[in-house]
Amino acid sequence: MNRSIVILPRARSDLYEIGLYLLERDLAVSKRFNRAVDHTLKYLLDAPESGEKRSYSNPEYANMRIWQVFGFPNHLIFVSVPGTAYSENSFLGR
Repeated sequence: MNRSIVILPRARSDLYEIGLYLLERDLAVSKRFNRAVDHTLKYLLDAPESGEKRSYSNPEYANMRIWQVFGFPNHLIFVSVPGTAYSENSFLGR
């Protein structure tokens, strides 16, 4: 099966804002974060059932899983099989 990860617009915006925040403070950390996000998403594409499974009352979020960005444990990626990625902020409606 040919899988892909869809990053929702709000999640894409969150990732951009985090990258920009880090860039303003430390170029090396910003680059490392961007590489870590890419690496994490590629990993999740190959292993979509990784991470801690979560259950929510909203059926739209059935089979939701949470995974930390590699090397950045405070940054989470929410994934629902077959592969739609949610950032922590967009999923929680912040």
